[in-house]
Amino acid sequence: MIEDALRYQTQGDDWVKRVALGGVVLFFGFLLVPLFTFQGYMLEVMRRVLRGETDTPPAWDELDLVEITVDGVRHTVVVMGYGVVLTLALAIPGLLVIAGGLGDSGGLLLVGVLVAALLYFIGVLAMAVILPVATGNFVRADSIAAGFDRDVLSSVGTSRTMLMAVVMAFAVNIIVSVGATVLGFTIVGYLAVPFLAFVGQSAIMYIWGRGFADAYEEEYGEPPLEPTTSTGGTHGSGPSTAGTTSGVNDPVSDSYADDSGRSDDTDESGFGTSAWDDDGDSGRRR
Repeated sequence: MIEDALRYQTQGDDWVKRVALGGVVLFFGFLLVPLFTFQGYMLEVMRRVLRGETDTPPAWDELDLVEITVDGVRHTVVVMGYGVVLTLALAIPGLLVIAGGLGDSGGLLLVGVLVAALLYFIGVLAMAVILPVATGNFVRADSIAAGFDRDVLSSVGTSRTMLMAVVMAFAVNIIVSVGATVLGFTIVGYLAVPFLAFVGQSAIMYIWGRGFADAYEEEYGEPPLEPTTSTGGTHGSGPSTAGTTSGVNDPVSDSYADDSGRSDDTDESGFGTSAWDDDGDSGRRR
């Protein structure tokens, strides 16, 4: 799975152009708008992975840059929402620290620091699991509100499949971070970091997407998005399941298994099988 994720952006004849453009967009991220565009592209990566279309990454020239930039802004709202929750959770022990400092109470100050550290650690772990699920559901339903769907967060977020995906994505993050650190020792290497980051973030979204898709199908008995025969465009690509969970009337399991919309290496990479379960059984409900 990790190898497939890291090789995801190297597929196709124009992969050099695609990675080059992605690196350039990220390089100008300090202008803020390109950063939203970059994030929107990553959401499109996840959208296609949710459809099972893992053989060809999105080409920049087939995307609506305005649309994916807006997507990036909308997703940022979801991320900031959880950031506010984490901040509020840390506010209470923060007040204890302030009160301890003003009252010269060493015991109160120590308790505040320890509680803040503990809550921060728990919050970081929770965010590491919640954000991939919230992002997946945001992409699935194309809705900011879906990013805060407690039913999906609790069911998919506690799935062993999704938790395995989170661990794998964390491993990819470590690999890319080490590579970026090594490259950063030279000027030429430093300039290459945005391109490595583009490949790395695509790999993370790839893993998040496959983990969410498999966990969602285990829980709801249907894929999060139906595959399409065309990989062009963004939201308009294929039938939409926005705003639905398990209440879809049309059967989709057969179309989801259609090899035309999935990568040829699905079985080898073990999506829904050995990538998540040692016994090779994904536990999907049909």
